[in-house]
Amino acid sequence: MTMSNINLFSLSDKVIVITGGAGYLGSEISRALASAGALVYVVGRSLEKLNLLELFNAGLPQKKIFTKVLNVQDEQEFEAYLEKINEECGRIDVLINNANYAEREKWADLNKEAWNLGLEGALTHYFTCTKAVSKYFLEQKYGCIVNNASLFSFLAPCFPMHLDLGNAASAHHAAAKGGVVQMTKYLAALWGPVGIRVNSISPGYFPQKRGKERLDYMDEMKKRIPMQRIGMPEEVVGSVIFLCSDASSYITGQNLVIDGGYSIW
Repeated sequence: MTMSNINLFSLSDKVIVITGGAGYLGSEISRALASAGALVYVVGRSLEKLNLLELFNAGLPQKKIFTKVLNVQDEQEFEAYLEKINEECGRIDVLINNANYAEREKWADLNKEAWNLGLEGALTHYFTCTKAVSKYFLEQKYGCIVNNASLFSFLAPCFPMHLDLGNAASAHHAAAKGGVVQMTKYLAALWGPVGIRVNSISPGYFPQKRGKERLDYMDEMKKRIPMQRIGMPEEVVGSVIFLCSDASSYITGQNLVIDGGYSIW
């Protein structure tokens, strides 16, 4: 089959598991994966958000989104759900690690307990979920993992921009996301010979309207982005589809930055 007569970006019938797939960015990703033809198994903690996501099935020729209320930090429950999916579908093609449970604490407020909770909520479950799915990928001798990292995996927050809002990334978040990128590279090197690809994405500023807002903060953010605007959730999905599809079949161990150019200055 030649490159000209296949749809490289098609996800037709690929079995994809996404954690945190009913959240702000996650729901946009889940819907896009389903639109691209994948069978999308979404896990999350909010039944309300998962139910809203399931409504998307009404606009599709057949049901593509399947949801499960599940805390991914519960290793046994997640492993049992993967086993169920594998039994029903005969395989699992992709894992997208997207869930994030970390709080935002200032350095002065951090203690060891909060630090450990931050790492648990933004890094450790990436390890446990990947460990669980790797059983199937190693047996199949193929598979794809996409990890959601962050600009703060390789950049420090610009603290003056956040001023009194208190919404700068916490130290544990930066450390965790840096760990996500390094784990991505480690596993890509480890599993490259057996056909398992591992990549990450690092979204830039995609703020949603919540809590206290301030126009000068938004203006300051836009000034620091070459494209002069914040990102919209739908602008993340193309990169995820690309990394899940055969269009990226020779790409592994990479961190794809989606930031409107913020990190080039």
